[in-house]
Amino acid sequence: MTAIHLIFPEIALCALALALMVADLFVAPKHGRLLYHLAWLASIVTLCLIGLSISDAARYQGLGSLWSVDPMSQFFKMLVLLTTVLSLLMGLEYKDLPPARAGIFVSLLMFASTGMMLLVSSVDLLLTFVSLELISISSFILTGFEKRNPKSSEGAIKYFLFGAFSSAVMAFGISLFYGATGTTKLLGLTQAQTGGPLFILGLLLVLLGFAFKASIAPMHFWVPDAYEGAPTPVTAYLSIAPKIATLAAMLRLFAILLPAKVFDLTTLFVLLSALTMTIGNFTAMFQRNVKRLLAYSSIAQAGYILIGLVSGTVVGMEGVLLYSFIYVAMNIGAFSVAQAVASQSSGADPYGLESFDGLSQRSFGLALAMTFFLLSLAGIPPLAGFMGKFYIFQAAVQSGHIGLAALGLVNSVVSVYYYMAIAYHMFFKPAATEEPLSIGPYLYGGLAVAVAGVIIFGIYPEPLIASVQTSAQYNLP
Repeated sequence: MTAIHLIFPEIALCALALALMVADLFVAPKHGRLLYHLAWLASIVTLCLIGLSISDAARYQGLGSLWSVDPMSQFFKMLVLLTTVLSLLMGLEYKDLPPARAGIFVSLLMFASTGMMLLVSSVDLLLTFVSLELISISSFILTGFEKRNPKSSEGAIKYFLFGAFSSAVMAFGISLFYGATGTTKLLGLTQAQTGGPLFILGLLLVLLGFAFKASIAPMHFWVPDAYEGAPTPVTAYLSIAPKIATLAAMLRLFAILLPAKVFDLTTLFVLLSALTMTIGNFTAMFQRNVKRLLAYSSIAQAGYILIGLVSGTVVGMEGVLLYSFIYVAMNIGAFSVAQAVASQSSGADPYGLESFDGLSQRSFGLALAMTFFLLSLAGIPPLAGFMGKFYIFQAAVQSGHIGLAALGLVNSVVSVYYYMAIAYHMFFKPAATEEPLSIGPYLYGGLAVAVAGVIIFGIYPEPLIASVQTSAQYNLP
């Protein structure tokens, strides 16, 4: 196996996760929070390793046996690790996670992140499949981690059943791909190896497997139940990290290595994007539970990001990278506020819209932060979400997909309705209690990072744009 040094960050993160799993056997439950601190510090150490690799590209970027380490993959790895750190900070403030299993919880989160980091670098379908399985198995367990919550178990079972089906479909697709080409490698394929019906069918089944992980319609049915039942830090993590990692893998495969337009698959991607946006937004309008509402919102966001892939241009790839970065801040912030509100709610449904009644009276800062996140998700200027959607829609128009851009704009307008329903409850409904709502320092820190992201990169996006332009230009070593 050549160029193993290129995946030292993944090896380091996996080793640290194993160490924390072993430590769980010896650390008393009352000291379980210590393992959370070690986990987010380990994730930051791995993030620093990737930062060093970017500064020394000649040594730490290149092509290995199964992976390509380049600026684009490094960009998405940093997003995955950033999501991991922020989710772990949420976990420190989440009271329903059993302290006796803190080491197992944080290890599973880090194993899933390792799988995502390998996925975004994969240039071989075998590594792609193994990476997705590592992500899926860890995610199934994390979703059902609240054993005393029936919804958590229900969500985990539905997630597992859909995941098992999608894994079988993808494995069959990889076997067809191998039958058509004689290899599972995605580099160096000749024209004679590609283009036949067996090859196209294999590619479509692989796409179906990706669609499950990225919650692309029609493989999205597991999302609302899994997100509602999972512990909120896990919900926030699953709504972001697996989605952007899978979309990064799809971007590499269908926009760079085997471009969709070469195999006449562009129309299919247009349909998937349109369907995903529309189903996500129009179903979210009828939700009364904020976790389910944000679950359908995350489905719609996947549809927006797909527009960049449809365009197949450099601007489209830049749009995918830009929107993915902004999406981390928007979604982690929204779920953090939801967790803070639910933790001090006395209602029958802690995540119901009624729990947000009068939030501005109990904590004006928290209500204002949530409004920023919702407006950014809707794409309202001058917040960062507007810049992400502008790039995506611009790429669609430049590539001739004006209808898709118009549909995306219509869906953005529709999304304002259900996002502002939360704002209405926060600012115009009377509070059920006058007790001030307070949050812990770790959740506060994560919220501060998220708020800064949606405001600063909305007003001054040039540094972020320069970064994504650099990452999109050098896709393979």
